[in-house]
Parts: sequence; structure tokens; C-alpha cells
Amino acid sequence: MKIYQYTIVFLFVLLGSCSKDLGNYDYTDINELAITGIQSNYTVLRNVDTLRIKPVISATMDGGDQSRYEYLWILTAGKDMTDTISRERDLEYPILLNPVPYSLYYHVLDKQTGVVWRFNSRLTVNTPFSRGLLLMGEDEEGYAEAEMLSMLNDTIQMKHLLSESGLPRLREPVSFLHTGGISDSYNKLWVLTGSGSYYLNRITMKTKTDSSMKRLLFISDQISPETLHPVVIAPQIRTAAGATGNSYNRAILTKGGDIFASQMLITGGDYYNNPVNRVATAQEERLAAAPYLLYAIGNMTSVIWYDTKNQRFLNYSSFGLATNSAVLSDAAGSAFPWNQAGTGRTLVYAENTRNTDGGSTNGNSFAIMKDAANVHYIYKFYANGGSPVKRASYTIKPIADDFANADFYAFSSNRTVVFYSVHNKLYAYDYNPGNEKIYSLAETGADEITMLKFDTQIDYLTNSLYIATYNPATKGTLRRFIVGSNPDFVNLLPAENSTWQGLIKVKDINWRAVN
Repeated sequence: MKIYQYTIVFLFVLLGSCSKDLGNYDYTDINELAITGIQSNYTVLRNVDTLRIKPVISATMDGGDQSRYEYLWILTAGKDMTDTISRERDLEYPILLNPVPYSLYYHVLDKQTGVVWRFNSRLTVNTPFSRGLLLMGEDEEGYAEAEMLSMLNDTIQMKHLLSESGLPRLREPVSFLHTGGISDSYNKLWVLTGSGSYYLNRITMKTKTDSSMKRLLFISDQISPETLHPVVIAPQIRTAAGATGNSYNRAILTKGGDIFASQMLITGGDYYNNPVNRVATAQEERLAAAPYLLYAIGNMTSVIWYDTKNQRFLNYSSFGLATNSAVLSDAAGSAFPWNQAGTGRTLVYAENTRNTDGGSTNGNSFAIMKDAANVHYIYKFYANGGSPVKRASYTIKPIADDFANADFYAFSSNRTVVFYSVHNKLYAYDYNPGNEKIYSLAETGADEITMLKFDTQIDYLTNSLYIATYNPATKGTLRRFIVGSNPDFVNLLPAENSTWQGLIKVKDINWRAVN
């Protein structure tokens, strides 16, 4: 609390040793106030909470006369907003504010003395959607649907976010994600589906069909609007606080296989020029990319993508400057060729991880390939900068039952293990050369497995694996497991308080930490 009092001070400057103090002083006591019952910090939810504060005011000499006071509650948000929200002694204020930090001031004016007594608090406004797991999947009718496990205090399931967003019903769910960013012009909250992708209002979770990729484009290429739906957006959230691997670089891959890249500091926001899925020697031809963007999660300075026409990995770097992607050269004796055309192998799956093998500080990426004989291979590489580095190649042994028929794959960042599922069967394959092992795991029961995904966003060091399952009776279930650390054995340990039921048929999850 800060107290403002007015005191007149007479200062006599005494010159010479014989000067005497001839002043006459009269002191008058004033009514002093002590304000309690107000906290230094308040956290509230927009459209949910009402801020109620009942200050306790103790006075030294007001004789119980409350009419001598005037009260003022003032709310400020930096230089942009100052508002008087109440003139009552007690505050009762429904929270309809935007989710930004505020300062809350309580002023008590003693009208008899003119002295103002003040208490200052911080007010943090969140929405129920500010922090938690974003879920994308299907409802019972097969439509795309989004939910959220809000985790501000208690975990609350927020339902029907996509179907009540204002959009038409969509199908082919892909993802629900927050891009992160250091300003409003960079931040977006996307729902991605095969029949349309749109960004929502981050506070209300509402939107319109014109909030789409086409509003962000300044292109001369003739591209069908039906294919301009994002299906992959990079970089991902990489910390519990909501940081990404690069505050200014962003890449978007669309349903049509086009890749748009932006250096947002240069473009002045989340805007994009012509796609970069082409090479310098044939600028007129756009090469359709497989639905993966491969990059170092810790620091996205470049993006590797897979050219489905020529069966090769290409690299895009120099965000905001380069207008095409680079053909990567292959050195003799390297772990695998970037150009797969001569091997007869094609891409099956790809994933970015926090794996640091070989000195890959910001995280290795993995790709699963297969050849004409249906033999599968794992490629590990560091998709970092203009000269990405190949780390290793592994051949999947025949002991990996049904590996070729897997519905989902998920690579551990901390072990040489890839999990995969076939319908309701869950497997873990250790691809450590010379020590390959296969494990059949029963922790998920008999329900259909609809998603496997390692946590690379909240705390990757825990080696947490999220598994989603579904059956018509109990609906969707999401569980978090901790992968055991014994290098000679793979087991799953259920994480405490990390099972959620009654969900949609979950296809993907992502972390949201900020508005």
C-alpha cells in the first residue's frame, strides 16, 4: 500500500555559528487508514468469473463516520487503457476483459483531510482456453470435432469447439494447434481438416469461413482454392510456457502439397508469397510435398520436405529470401541418399523429435521408408541449416510383427525405440543395431488405438507417450504413459492423474500455453 500525505517543511539555512533556531512548530494528527483484505494478485477467467473484493479499512480517528470517504477502483492495461470500474467501497465486477495483464488500483479519499490512501494489485485475465491440451478428432457422426482439456487450475473438458465455432461441418480431422508468436499479428489458433482449415478467435473460439489461408497470401501463382488448406504448420510449441523453435520463421504445408514460408519480421506479420516447393532449375514447376515438414524443434532455421514426384528429400533455408528449395548432395558412404529414386524406396512416415544423438542439439528427425519388397527402413538426420546432417540408417528386422501394416508410429526422443499400433494392438520396437527387440504391450486393452504421440512440447525429458483409444460405449480415452528407462526392456508406466475419458475419437493433440 502507498500512502500519500502532504507535509509542509520549513527549511532554515543557518549561516554562522551564532545563529539560533527561532522557529515555531505546530503538529496536527491526521486520520490514518490501514487497508487490508485485498490480495496482491488475482487470476480470473473471462466470461466465467466475477471479481469480488471486500476491503477492510481501519481508521485512527474517523469516529465510525463512513460518509467522509470516497472510493475509486481503477483498472489499467499499460498505456492503452485506463478505466474507472467502480465507486463503491466493495468491488463486484464481472470479468468481460480481454486476456492481458492489468493493474488494479483501490483509492480511498478522506474528504476531510484530502489525503488519498491506495492499494495496488495485479489482475491476470485468462480464458478457459488459455492453457491445456487441444484435441482434434471425430464425433459420433464422423465429422471433425475439436475439444480442449483446459488446465488452468482443475482440468475441465471443453466440448464442441469446432461444431460451435461458426464454421460449416468439416470432415477428415488433421490437427488443432496454437502457433505461438511474440505478437498478435504472429499468433494464430488453427483447426486443420481435409475439407478446410481456419483460424479461430483465440478468446471466443469463434470464426468465419473467410479466416483462412487465402487471407494471408500475396501470390502470383494460380493455385486452386480447394487445395489451399494447411495440413502442417511449423514450428511447433516446444515448451510448457508456449515458446517455439523460432519466433520469426514459419512454414505451412497445404493439402495440395504446396509449401509457403515466411520470415514474419520481413513480411510484417503472418503473410506468405509464392510457394517454395520448387527447385532453381525449374522454377515454373511446383513439386507436391508429402505431408511432413522436418526441422530441428529447438531452432527451426530450415525445413526438409519430401518431393513425391522425384522421391527425394529437398531443403528450404534462408527464410524470407529464398524462393525455392535446394537439391541436397550425397557423399559416398553416407548413411543413406537424400535422393531415393535409385533405391526404389518411398516415404511412409516422418516425425521431428528432441533426440540429440550425434550432437544434434536441437533435435533429430526420423523418416520411415519402404522398398518394393516391403522392407522398411528408419532414417535419422539433423534437419538444421543449409547443410543437414545424416545420422544413421536402420533396417527393420522381420521380428517387428505387422510393422508394415501399422496405423500409427511414434519415435521416442530418449531411447532407440519406435512405438507402432495396428488396430488395437500396440508394439514397441527397439532398433538399436545388434540388440533389436520387439515388445507387444497390453496397457491399452482391447479398444481401437486412434493416436500415438510423444510429448515434445511440455516436458520431453519425462519421455511421455500419449495414447488415444476409442470404443462406441465409453467414447474416446486419452492416456499418458511414461516409458521406462531400463535399456534392456521397454515398459509403459501410467502417469498419475493423466487419464481422460468421454472424449471425441482423438486423432491429434497439441499444447496451448498462452492466449
